[in-house]
Amino acid sequence: MAKPSKKSTAKPIILPPAEVPSAPATDFFQRKWLPEILLMGAVLLVYGMWLDNGFVFYDDDKAILYNRALQNPSLGKFFTGHNLGMYAPLTWIAYWVGSLISGQEGFGYHLLALIAHAISSVLVFSILKTLSKRAWLAFFAALLFATHPIQVEAVGWSAALSTVLYAVFYLGSYRAYLSFAETEKTENSPMPWLFLSIGLFTAAVLSKSAAVTLPVLIVATDYLFYKNLLGKYWKSKLVYFLIACFFGYYTFVTREAEGHDIALNSAAFSFADRFFMVCQTLLFYPFKMLIPFGFTVSYPFVKTAGVWEWYYYAAPFALAGIAYFIWKKARHNRDVLFGIALYLIPLLVMLPFRTVGTFEMRQDRYAYLSCIGIFWLIGLLLEKFVPKGRTAITFALASVLGFLAWNQVSVWKDGLNLFKNCVHYTPESSLCQCNLAYNELIRNDFQNAATHYTEALALDPNIIEAYSGRGSANLYLKNIQGAYNDFNMAIQSGLSSPKLFLNRGKCLLSLNRTAEAIPDLSKSIELEKNNPEAYYQRGFAYDKAGDMEKAIADYGMSIQLDPKMLEPLMGRGLLYYKTQAFQKAVEDFTTALQVNPSSLQALNNRANAELALGQFDKAIADATKALEINPNYSFAKNTLERARAAMK
Repeated sequence: MAKPSKKSTAKPIILPPAEVPSAPATDFFQRKWLPEILLMGAVLLVYGMWLDNGFVFYDDDKAILYNRALQNPSLGKFFTGHNLGMYAPLTWIAYWVGSLISGQEGFGYHLLALIAHAISSVLVFSILKTLSKRAWLAFFAALLFATHPIQVEAVGWSAALSTVLYAVFYLGSYRAYLSFAETEKTENSPMPWLFLSIGLFTAAVLSKSAAVTLPVLIVATDYLFYKNLLGKYWKSKLVYFLIACFFGYYTFVTREAEGHDIALNSAAFSFADRFFMVCQTLLFYPFKMLIPFGFTVSYPFVKTAGVWEWYYYAAPFALAGIAYFIWKKARHNRDVLFGIALYLIPLLVMLPFRTVGTFEMRQDRYAYLSCIGIFWLIGLLLEKFVPKGRTAITFALASVLGFLAWNQVSVWKDGLNLFKNCVHYTPESSLCQCNLAYNELIRNDFQNAATHYTEALALDPNIIEAYSGRGSANLYLKNIQGAYNDFNMAIQSGLSSPKLFLNRGKCLLSLNRTAEAIPDLSKSIELEKNNPEAYYQRGFAYDKAGDMEKAIADYGMSIQLDPKMLEPLMGRGLLYYKTQAFQKAVEDFTTALQVNPSSLQALNNRANAELALGQFDKAIADATKALEINPNYSFAKNTLERARAAMK
């Protein structure tokens, strides 16, 4: 039997309290779901109170309210048509869902945009945390993405639902690709993640063609973080690029089909101009992010006497200096290079290399995704602070930016507020002047509408839509000759719409140029065959020209299209009276009185027709009723006297 060992008398080693290792405290930003909840809460705080904002009549009307595909929705219409020169069937479906939620009100669209922005904010956090393995840095950039006022245009504008929608799929595809890259390091099969990424990328370009930049970002990410994937899975990158090229090319096709002459519009600026415009734009967005004031819907490129402002000429030198500094100090710093890629790559198709639709303008929503790169770079600078200090800075900065964004959302309450703000900050913008005038016009503020249309034309005589708008304002102001001149200029400049020909025809009628009015009214009917007003106006023109048969036919078509339209009923009734078809005249005036029982003219005219038919009691009753409504109506007095005399 073995002898028991002697008990050790050695004293145990006890470390001083300061040297006792302890389990690391859980990082605040590492707590499960807490960062995501905070991000979604921040989005709700900024945008939640403004869900009842209305539409702004700046693409909201054309993209949503007057979009025929939404009036009779079907998948066939969504996937075969295009609106405003864009092929975006998934955006159309989102518009349709918005209409199911709130009909012709903006609430449903704003709710969808808020949800999409919250999802994108969470995806930004997940993406940056996956790549950097630093939760605070990822949260900082994601929180600024969620709350910065530069995001208000994309989230607060109903028609810009396309931007936040494509961003969800864009970021979702990118996040799925990162899961593919991370899973590829293990023995697990990564391919489902790759297929998901490609599928989400396809959804992104079906929402907005601006998503075509994602393949470039994926290649940059591989170069910086997953170099082994560049060669190993090059065929998968080819799939991304093929999808991007197809939809990028198709955007030019749909723009041309919409009537945008890209080559002609692009010729407005020379190659040198565009060089300075691109350089200045690259600096413009970071400046707006760092100095978050003075946001508006448009930042136009404007020359003074054919010369750019000094900062356009300084921009290339500033960019060269920044590039040199990065080359000398940070060319081996992966984090800095990644931030630059995050800024530049999503912005590529938004730079003014060519004029494709509104690409000539700088707008806040163009930087919706690019701002992530700038916020990431700011976060890198703040990483040098102690954890408590940078956490305090994070929430203080988010609070200030969130308040500014919350206040900016009120600007998007309606089109009038939006473009008053735009004119305030950029009075040199013809687009802002023109759209302010349009919003005043639809609110029947005709004098101010005419004034701002005139301002728009002074800034840019080629903005021919302003002639049409000013013409409408002048027409309501009874400035008939001015209205005719404007409509005529719009048509001669190439605009062609049924409303435009109808309005010029109405002016010609008022100017007693009846023979010239009839072709315009016929052209309006040719372009829009179901407009009752056009048939009425042409009927009135035939009436003035003495062609009663054609006048009666057009009045009849107008009544058929809109049985409650008073004017053609009165016009045809009078023609029936003139041709001694008194019973038909009585029937038309009776229908007119069903539309408007207080119409003095209809009562008096029916009384005259009844008098001609020998229906004296009825004639006296109608004339008496007209005088009860207006005792001073002289025509009814005369009719009553004649009816009583005939009765005697």
